[in-house]
Amino acid sequence: MTDSPGRRALLTAALAELEEHGRAGISLRAVARRAGVSHAAPAHHFSDRAGLMTALAADGFRDLARSVRAAGEGVPGPQVFAALGHAYIEWGLTHPALFDLMFRQGELRGGDEELAAAQDDAFGALVAAAGEDGAPPRHASHVAMAGWALAHGLVVLARDGALGPRVGTTDDAATAELAHGLLTVLGPSRS
Repeated sequence: MTDSPGRRALLTAALAELEEHGRAGISLRAVARRAGVSHAAPAHHFSDRAGLMTALAADGFRDLARSVRAAGEGVPGPQVFAALGHAYIEWGLTHPALFDLMFRQGELRGGDEELAAAQDDAFGALVAAAGEDGAPPRHASHVAMAGWALAHGLVVLARDGALGPRVGTTDDAATAELAHGLLTVLGPSRS
């Protein structure tokens, strides 16, 4: 989908609303008011609230994919999977409201092609890193899925304050260090 200036302004305003008020606090009128456009503009660009939230989630997945891929650039083979997992956790902890929205299927429009492509791109980065040792695609996909579940779970546990008592700190750096160690063990074998 082409990203017109009006559409981009609405997505920027929606992200600000999301960060300030959470998912439940977003309305099309509030987004339009923040963007400085007519109250009909969001419906013109996104049809409804679910369309806006879906486009916002797709933007989040694209940004996550860029961050994860960038984290793997120049990292030695055996460490790339852990580096990508670390980047995933860092991104999730840095963007908690958007991260939460991205995985709330009830808020998003099912079957949206733009969202599906952005999700596939983000997961594809993990599969590519997991398959660098020449593993069969199915094995790489399973390793990537396990790594994703681990990293995602650590973000949620850290964000909700449940991880701190178990690792002795609520520091995001400690969470990332824990994840790096776990993902290194989980990552593809290098022989």
